[in-house]
Amino acid sequence: MRGRILVVDHSTPTPDRDSGSASTFAYLRILASAGFHITFAPADRVDAGRYTRALQALGIAIAPAGKPLADVLGTEGARCDVLLFYRAEVAERIFDLARSVAPRAKILFHPVDLHFLRLEREAALSGDANHAAEANAMRVTELDLIRRADATIVVSRYESRLLADLVPHAPVHCIPILREPPSPRAGLLGWRRFCRRFEAPRGHASRRNFVFIGGYGHRPNVDAVLWFVREVWPVLIAKGYRDRFIIAGSAVPPEIVALASDRIEVRGYVADLASLFDRCRLSIAPLRYGGGIKGKIVSSLSYGVPVVATSIATEGMNLRHGQDILIADEPEAMAEEIVTLYGDTKLRQRISANGLAAFHEQFSETAGAAKVLAVFDTLMAKR
Repeated sequence: MRGRILVVDHSTPTPDRDSGSASTFAYLRILASAGFHITFAPADRVDAGRYTRALQALGIAIAPAGKPLADVLGTEGARCDVLLFYRAEVAERIFDLARSVAPRAKILFHPVDLHFLRLEREAALSGDANHAAEANAMRVTELDLIRRADATIVVSRYESRLLADLVPHAPVHCIPILREPPSPRAGLLGWRRFCRRFEAPRGHASRRNFVFIGGYGHRPNVDAVLWFVREVWPVLIAKGYRDRFIIAGSAVPPEIVALASDRIEVRGYVADLASLFDRCRLSIAPLRYGGGIKGKIVSSLSYGVPVVATSIATEGMNLRHGQDILIADEPEAMAEEIVTLYGDTKLRQRISANGLAAFHEQFSETAGAAKVLAVFDTLMAKR
């Protein structure tokens, strides 16, 4: 056994439904494969059925659902080398207790994205005083947690540089969000499709439509879709676009459902991303605010599907405009990039191949596993 780790997140990860869960699940898989003994404790203390069983299949112990989180910290946490706490709202609740009942354990904080940065940007867009107050309170909370933790992981180079200015003495590690490459489909045809992902993609001319995918419990995703349909879609239609826009993802709210028309398909939750991405020419990420790294972009890159995104959506990802991705912030410019990419097969092939290479170099579990393990090994060496 390499060491003992207690992981606490707000709930059991549901990696097929939201990006944050997919990131947590990737870490758990990396750590379990490396020989750590891991106990996972969802802060909501709920048994999540098949999602809980998926963790157990990795060899991860699950803290009993009926056991209070404070008791889990006092028993499991006290025996661990590292306590990994996800998200500020979770870490804030248990940080002091963890220091008290598990004084020898090192605390690693992973905010997923810097919530205060996302909230500040939302407040700047909305002009809402309540949003601004929420952002200020979160800034105090997150920076305090980062100062007191033994180490912090952020996913974006932008956020890493920001924290170097705000909390210069805090040990902060930058590791991008990580994803497992898509699995090959069953059968020879599926294997050929999988292999082709490692060369210039073919068959793009037979694809139709473009897609936005995201979990709509996350406010930036709702804002992005509403803004796109209101501001960009009419420009796109005026430029001659004739196919469909697909809106996919879990927890679709009524205001998104209401956008459905003969040309806008609100598909909702999609269990099989491969079948969706294999039929779309491109994906979009028209986010106007947010933080961290966007799982929707990483997922699209992993399937070899080119992306048109805003600069906020690509922040801190080290992706090159015109090479790995296309970037535009204004409605006219975004519509123009979509029309150009949609109609130019050679451009799509180049962006697709470069984006896929960027995925494997930066965002695949293979590329990032050693960085994750180095953080934990360093913390354990300091005990």
